[in-house]
Amino acid sequence: MKCIGCGAILQNTDITKDGYTPIINNKLCQRCFKIKNYGENILSIKKIDSATVIQKINQKAQFIIYLTDFLSISEEIINTYKSFMKPKIFLITKADVIPKNINKEQLKNNIKKVYNLKEDLIFISTINNENINYLRSIIESKKEVFIAGYTNAGKSSLINKLTGSNITTSKNANTTLNFMKIKMQESIIYDTPGIVFHNFIDGYVTKKILKPLTYQLKSKYALKINDFLFNFDIDNNLVLFLNNSVNVMKRKNIFSFPNTLKVKENSDLIIKGLGFIYIKKESILKTNIDLNLIEIRKSIIGDHNE
Repeated sequence: MKCIGCGAILQNTDITKDGYTPIINNKLCQRCFKIKNYGENILSIKKIDSATVIQKINQKAQFIIYLTDFLSISEEIINTYKSFMKPKIFLITKADVIPKNINKEQLKNNIKKVYNLKEDLIFISTINNENINYLRSIIESKKEVFIAGYTNAGKSSLINKLTGSNITTSKNANTTLNFMKIKMQESIIYDTPGIVFHNFIDGYVTKKILKPLTYQLKSKYALKINDFLFNFDIDNNLVLFLNNSVNVMKRKNIFSFPNTLKVKENSDLIIKGLGFIYIKKESILKTNIDLNLIEIRKSIIGDHNE
């Protein structure tokens, strides 16, 4: 039997391995029980091979629902989505955290244009039920769907909302350890292990509505975001769309920076795991962050999209 929380095979012989439960007839493994009831941060022993997960989904699925959240959209996310060869749709979860002054229809068009997406893109929220019934109707029409996405994209929360199931949810990577089959009326949903980011600042999960921060940053100042520093060679206008728990400060620029890169006007600087910064003017960015943790894209928010 499988744990109804994470999909691990239940066993009562080895406490150091996934799926352990002291009583074999339990529905939850000990790890899921402690996550659900005590909020403990318990990492899995099992290491998920993302390439294998993608391969299995491509082999087994007839229709794929692919998830990410608003702050996590990046080239890696999009390339993984495009690697699925079956019919599919793209879901942006946690839509309730998107600032209310952002027009979602325009945002949708911008994302599809910037990333050249052909399929439908849907904003979804399990908090205010945005498009939940619409998604149910899609699933009912397909009969069998696979739900895929990166770790902490909100897959298990969405499936719980759709089906009333009790899959374990947490901010930990790889909470779901195996393919899990869940019935939704006359349809079947498969929850899949979360795909792991290659380069990502882990530990931040956005739950509250974003509060964009606006800065007119002069070149003699640096922006400090947690331990990361950002400076521009000219005075610049910035809007920060970052996880609300991130620390942001402005500091007199007395720093030396190991990395520089050119940024075009009306661009977004993605800080993988934290969110993104809209940059108004073309400039030279100087920073101490590992360049593998950032990405520059044509803005999905800025002036040229308004």
